[in-house]
Amino acid sequence: MSKAFDLASLPSPMTVNDMDRESFLECINKHYQPIVMRGFADHWPLVKAAKVSSAAAARHIASFAVNTDLPLVTLSKSANGRLFYNQDMTGFNFDVKQAKLHECFLKMKMSSESTGMDKYCVQCVQIKDHFPNLSKQLSNPLLPAGNQPFIWMGNDITVAPHFDEASNIAVVAAGKRRFTLFPPEQISNLYVGPIDNTPAGQPISLVDLAAPDLHTFPNYKFAYESALSVELSAGDAIYIPTPWWHHVQSLSDFNVLVNYWWSDIYQRSELPFPMLIHAIQALKHLPIEQKQAWQQMLNHYLFDNESDSNSHIPREAQGLLGDFKPDVAERVQNWLVDQLK
Repeated sequence: MSKAFDLASLPSPMTVNDMDRESFLECINKHYQPIVMRGFADHWPLVKAAKVSSAAAARHIASFAVNTDLPLVTLSKSANGRLFYNQDMTGFNFDVKQAKLHECFLKMKMSSESTGMDKYCVQCVQIKDHFPNLSKQLSNPLLPAGNQPFIWMGNDITVAPHFDEASNIAVVAAGKRRFTLFPPEQISNLYVGPIDNTPAGQPISLVDLAAPDLHTFPNYKFAYESALSVELSAGDAIYIPTPWWHHVQSLSDFNVLVNYWWSDIYQRSELPFPMLIHAIQALKHLPIEQKQAWQQMLNHYLFDNESDSNSHIPREAQGLLGDFKPDVAERVQNWLVDQLK
């Protein structure tokens, strides 16, 4: 990496430790930015095993497996560990097949013991489906009970900058990871790829942060100037607010991440990203005069935070324009489903 764009030279996010749920919510409501929590999961048995050895961490996870199939990602050695598109961006530079946990771990171990081999990972599987009793050991006092964690395991893999639709607490359970984060307003400087053909659901930045090509992506330098970066070890955690962009490097031969997505605002059917997709479909190709007219409509209903534009409507009659109560949300959801049939 060019020293001019060295991720390790970037400032770190703020660090706050020993928070309960009340102080956590107060902190994230006050600071719309990532928060590092050192030693957050040091008491987890999985983390304690990982601090002994990678093999001990793998054995601990295997002891909870229920013999389900897992999505094993194979990343060719030519990819240099970067999950990305193929050369012409018609597909991707990795393959996915179903495999049992012992086969996944065996391939990861073989890759970690040899140079120049393919790399392997298991990305984003729900723990309750594959390691149901492990969840009991993964206490997270910052979130409501019942919030289900996901697990990510693999070799030293790099995930391109992307955003999550919900807020995220990511816990490094084994190995080391570097998180590099960009505020949402940097989207234009991250050169985001296709929105409807993506490696894992969310659009990603096309910039290779390890070797940024400023001829092709000249404004990345502005994104870099606004970025934060931190290296986390087993037991450390980071809170990432939606929709901050984050680039994740697994730095060890064997890595495990446990993460929790949640929102106190909306349910799955109300996530903003599908609405963005529909807005692009509905509005992007309109004549410029119509687009400008709809821009005024969006400004009025969504982005005018200064005035109470609905005060002329009786509060009990405001419906969707007022407090977003569960009965209103359900009625609107049913209406949308009917309209989009």
